[in-house]
Amino acid sequence: MNNSSIKNIIICGNGLAGALSALALAKALPKTTNLTLIDTLCAHEKDIFFGNITSASTYAFLLRLGISEIEVLTQSNTSFSLGTHYDNWGAERNTWYQCQHQPLPVLQGVMFHHSLTRISTKAQGHSEIGPYIMSVCAAKNGVFAHPSRDPKNPLKNIEYGYHFQPRELRRLINKKLDDLDINIEKGTIKSAEKSNGVIQSLTLSTGATISGDFFVDCTDGNSKIQEKLSMLGNNRTLKAVEHTLPSKQISGSCRELHGSFDNWTSKIFLQDKHQTLSITDVSDKTDLDSEYPTNNFGGVIVNTGFAEKPWKQNCLRLGLSAAILSPITPAPIMLLQKDIERMLELIPISRDMKIEGKEYNRRFKEDYIHASTFENALQSTQTIIQKEHFDNKIEKLIYDKLKRKITQFESRGVILQYDLEPFNNEDWTQIHLGMGRIPDRYDPLADKVEETQLIETLKNIKLGNKLTSDKMPPLNKYMTGLIKYLRDQNEKI
Repeated sequence: MNNSSIKNIIICGNGLAGALSALALAKALPKTTNLTLIDTLCAHEKDIFFGNITSASTYAFLLRLGISEIEVLTQSNTSFSLGTHYDNWGAERNTWYQCQHQPLPVLQGVMFHHSLTRISTKAQGHSEIGPYIMSVCAAKNGVFAHPSRDPKNPLKNIEYGYHFQPRELRRLINKKLDDLDINIEKGTIKSAEKSNGVIQSLTLSTGATISGDFFVDCTDGNSKIQEKLSMLGNNRTLKAVEHTLPSKQISGSCRELHGSFDNWTSKIFLQDKHQTLSITDVSDKTDLDSEYPTNNFGGVIVNTGFAEKPWKQNCLRLGLSAAILSPITPAPIMLLQKDIERMLELIPISRDMKIEGKEYNRRFKEDYIHASTFENALQSTQTIIQKEHFDNKIEKLIYDKLKRKITQFESRGVILQYDLEPFNNEDWTQIHLGMGRIPDRYDPLADKVEETQLIETLKNIKLGNKLTSDKMPPLNKYMTGLIKYLRDQNEKI
């Protein structure tokens, strides 16, 4: 890559987004490119909106940045996660496990859930999807094991992410940054000098002037780098309150979540504590003013949504300066990873960044529309279908997509997928069924499998998953033994 015109890249903000971006750029770029990370001396309270649960993609993402799972487990309080248990969710009191999993079996060319719809009127004991998902079976029992390479072992289908705290992960990344050739500047950003909209330099509270060719704004959106942007999508005001209780007992392999779309509480089990995160929609609270509290005692309050064009001129907004979503799903951390990967793919090769910026903005917009569509699927079907008033054109687009998805699924069991959605068929199947959306019809091709043969196949899958989960160790025992082994091995090296 000829990057001769881009010599100085400035990353602004050392929260989770800034730390990950700095590490990713340091790993990807040649040493001829100078990297500067500006520590804005912020406490990064808003990082709480990256959530407390990751998707299965985080393992590979961190590994590409030089962070192994061994380091994640032994140098932070991170624990394993199989997904989320939605318990008595919403007015309908729906309960289900939303777990990460390899693709479900395709029977005679037909997606798996069609077979469950077909059999539901004749063998109701076989129509619930949970027993066919290995991750769900393990989550219900509070057990865990790594995926198996044996193609005959049901554990081959299990996928996992992590329960985490953003500040703990940031602390681990900062250790990595200490060993890299990155300039660290400390100070708040007071002003930006521009020429025709292009940033030339930043002035810090220390009086230092930082010049650069390309700027990555990883602040919380309140910096002096760029003008404030109007946010698209679901524009809500959310308040987050975190509580922790010291504990060495990792009691479950799933995030526990209950409440409703506008007011919910989640609980995760970390290595050294239990964390409770409560999110409340305070959009209609007229007593709130612009001086929002920013500590975990009073709560952290943000406005959700995403920028239409996060990349303008020679400045890319990344992380909370570009988008804030509700952490009701793993979407916030999933999309942060995708944004960083996209940035690496589109690093400008000259000072004319129009092509890179246009492509980044296009894919960014699609990702956040799709993630917002999935998030809104956690509302009742009636609420979604009846919604007619929208704050912006993108919010209407999100709901139009979701209504089509629901209509197609409830009508004939079709999992409508748009190009490059971050959530896959298994995610959508679980969320639709979990929210009580039942197809009226199934794919007639499902009848190609004889009914007795189908029931036998379903019985075998369920039995295999049950027998496997019954043999798996409790997560607490598994993690305790694994971490002790990893630390013992490290001492021998």
